[in-house]
Amino acid sequence: MDSALRKKLVRQRTVAKSSLTRLQSFIDVSECKLHDLQVRYEELPNIFCTFETAQNELEISDDNDYSLDRESFEQQYFQVKAKFIELLHPADTQGRSADNQGQLDYVFESGNNQLPGVNHARHSQVKLPTIQLPSYDGTITTWLHFRDTFDSLIIQNQMLLNVQKFQYLLSSLKGEANN
Repeated sequence: MDSALRKKLVRQRTVAKSSLTRLQSFIDVSECKLHDLQVRYEELPNIFCTFETAQNELEISDDNDYSLDRESFEQQYFQVKAKFIELLHPADTQGRSADNQGQLDYVFESGNNQLPGVNHARHSQVKLPTIQLPSYDGTITTWLHFRDTFDSLIIQNQMLLNVQKFQYLLSSLKGEANN
């Protein structure tokens, strides 16, 4: 392998490592907001792909042993990915989940839009009462209240899967609206 190509590939790996380290620093020291976390989490596969492409080319075309570099990067990558998952899905990692009867537990963190479980030393948690989801029976006069409340509690909740949102909707419909 010629020296210029080796330098280029090593530089590509370095850029990927630097990106990963910046992400790790962000989740370690930042006030993590849900949308910020999601956007950065979506960048993880690109970082991995950049590193993997350069690393594979080095391993295939060069006689030097790069296995320690791969091991180090992968260890950091999987730690960062696991931390993102923990922050994005605290209910999954802490054994909490939404109640099947349509009740959701909400945790209020000071500084709106903060995730529960993030930076416990800086924020105290206050457990709010359980909110019963509204039901809708088809009455036109109650539609706007139902729609706005359901949208705020369920539809805008980024931590719920679409199938979960649909199940909450089905469980909220009563009478004629359920037919």
